[in-house]
Amino acid sequence: MSNLPTRIETDRHVWQAFQHHSRTFSLATRLLPAPVRMPVAMLYLFCRTVDTIADDHVLEIGPDRALDEVYALKNKLDATLDARPPDAFMWQRLFEIHRQFGLNPEPMYELIDGAVWDLEGRPVASRQDLIDYSNLVGGSIGAMMLPFLLNDPSDYARAEPAARALGIAMQITNITRDVGEDLRRLDRVYLPRTWLAAYGLTREDLRHPPLPTSYPRLLEDVMETAETLFREGMAGIDLLPRRAQIGIRSAARMYREILNEVRARGYDNLTQRAFVPFRRKCLRIVYDGYERRKASLRTMTSESTETPLATDFGF
Repeated sequence: MSNLPTRIETDRHVWQAFQHHSRTFSLATRLLPAPVRMPVAMLYLFCRTVDTIADDHVLEIGPDRALDEVYALKNKLDATLDARPPDAFMWQRLFEIHRQFGLNPEPMYELIDGAVWDLEGRPVASRQDLIDYSNLVGGSIGAMMLPFLLNDPSDYARAEPAARALGIAMQITNITRDVGEDLRRLDRVYLPRTWLAAYGLTREDLRHPPLPTSYPRLLEDVMETAETLFREGMAGIDLLPRRAQIGIRSAARMYREILNEVRARGYDNLTQRAFVPFRRKCLRIVYDGYERRKASLRTMTSESTETPLATDFGF
């Protein structure tokens, strides 16, 4: 028995994994009230477990067996939310958190639905598909977080639309950053097919950079979608208690800055992965200079970033 890890040791392990896999969000989580930091990290562990099946383990076992694993995980979530958690660390701790905060099951199941979308190979054909997919895997996380952040559970319905908008914006930011990596590792493209066609591009074109001048314009359309949702989400941060606002606002600012880093790399998200340097993340906590830097970067680039087809995409 003396060789079993203590709670402090397991908490340290969870936090280290959180920092390793999500440097931006773990940094922002440090700005949240102390009692909710570990619950947020544990919820991230659950989300990461789902993502690992769909994005990593699938490469070893194939989509059919990965789907079986996802459905097995869903059954374990059923049991946990029904006060019958499996005898494993993650489920035991999630049950404790559920008992303390009252987790909302719906977004947790939505995240699983997002993994099924990936494993079944469903395409992202339109702007609505992009929003719907990003809601399952990103908006759901925004909604999952609310029980940790709100003083009064009755405020959930009022705060949920903004929380989901922020989560969707962050996921579309991930998609913008990871186009090349997603294509190389997983043979997935989340840029809507109709948008690719509108700019004279195909899925196969993405495998052969550099791409024509229409590609930065396409990315600007995708980034404008994310930016619109960031604005919606950030406008709702004032609905949260003051003690939670700085952490969520900082996370949004730091994550949104990834879009500027894509611009700073000449819109090359096919051969490199944009990241926000630590010092700039810290700066965004106290100063929101996103629009100013965006304007400077778009002036510096030699590519045209006008988007004459934007009205066709429903902006």
